[in-house]
Amino acid sequence: MIFQGVTPQRILSVLCLALMATLFACTTTSPTVPDKPTGEYIWPSPPATPRIKWITQWSNRYDFGKPSDVMEFLIGKERVERLRRPNGIVTDTAGNVYVADSEAHVVFVFDQEKKALRFLGLGRLGFPVGVAIDNKRGIIYVSDSKFDKVFGFDKNSDDVKVTFGGPSEFKNPSGMVYDEQRERLYIADTQNHLVKAFDSGGRHLFTIGKRGMEDGEFNFPSYVALDKTGKIYVVDSFNFRIQVFDPDGKYIRKFGKLGDASGAFSRPAGIGVDSDGNIHIVDTAFNNFQIFNIEGRLLLWIGTTGKKPGEFYLPTGLYIDNQDKIYVSDTYNQRVQVFQYLKTPK
Repeated sequence: MIFQGVTPQRILSVLCLALMATLFACTTTSPTVPDKPTGEYIWPSPPATPRIKWITQWSNRYDFGKPSDVMEFLIGKERVERLRRPNGIVTDTAGNVYVADSEAHVVFVFDQEKKALRFLGLGRLGFPVGVAIDNKRGIIYVSDSKFDKVFGFDKNSDDVKVTFGGPSEFKNPSGMVYDEQRERLYIADTQNHLVKAFDSGGRHLFTIGKRGMEDGEFNFPSYVALDKTGKIYVVDSFNFRIQVFDPDGKYIRKFGKLGDASGAFSRPAGIGVDSDGNIHIVDTAFNNFQIFNIEGRLLLWIGTTGKKPGEFYLPTGLYIDNQDKIYVSDTYNQRVQVFQYLKTPK
């Protein structure tokens, strides 16, 4: 499990530009409408016990079925909506998929209940990066790195329920996660090198860290996740590690290092924790996501460069739902790939 074509020297030479491109840049690629893949894809390959299974992908309104020729004529084919630069992802209890699209300046909603593609924040967002959900109140929180704010949208009506932040509070806010039990929103304040906690109404509660390389310090934190006990997992991007904190921000442990071999990081990005406590982390440079156990030992990695299921082109966001479905923003392939974590039978 050795990654090819990535050396520490090359990594360091593009470091700062790489993270900014991953989080905040735009692309001008002309969208196309690909056929939805079919077939079975599992990892690791037989005869090993399968642990990850590819399920589907989401990219455009045709994912719910192709409209009739009459409907295409009426609305015009030039209005085909599809993901352009997907980043943060979250789902609600109904299975609806919310994707922050930094280039389209909107949150795409792949609505499983209505079998339709709809949008949140149209005309109101500058550069959305992260998303989080308060299922109890039906609010989708969106971090906006252009306005340095967080917006809370009603997930059904698209009304703005809460807005907080600004240049005095944030400098390029990015990944977020919402703790339903404690009603707290944790936000990676990337260029301030902090993680900040807020209540559901946007009142600041406390701040974690400062810039540095010591335990509990950060160098461009980018994405955040929770496990089922409420522990906070932070992607400490330019320190090339994952740091773990308790729900009140007390440092617990860390793992990870810079490198071009399996188990190391080059450009760590989206993160999620499955129901067994395994940590799944996207690496944009490796075009894959790696899975570690709770002690930080590598278990498996999935992905290489390409367009097929399980292949990626500069992935960024990752989210794991309550059914252990894994959602990965395959950014420059302009899609979200969905996998299933297969629990070990007990």
